[in-house]
Amino acid sequence: MTDLNDLKPEHFEHLIGQAMPIVDSEFAFEINAVERLKSPSPRGAPFSLLLLAPARTRGGQGVYHLTHPELGVLPLFLVPIDMVGDRTRFEAVLN
Repeated sequence: MTDLNDLKPEHFEHLIGQAMPIVDSEFAFEINAVERLKSPSPRGAPFSLLLLAPARTRGGQGVYHLTHPELGVLPLFLVPIDMVGDRTRFEAVLN
């Protein structure tokens, strides 16, 4: 499992459009965007990871264990923020 504290926007930017399956599920999120956030914190560069849920599925906020061949298993706290067509878009903020 990758340590979330080690992740940077660069880990995800080249993965936009790729799937991140949910562990022990037939569903996967699609990496939609990476947004760099401004923060006065000296801890690093915070960023937002935007993910699209499969079409016509619903899910609430909570921790989802996503997996990717390059990053391993990531326990991300995802919050649904809006709809893009018939897909719910979720956000994870890493800082």
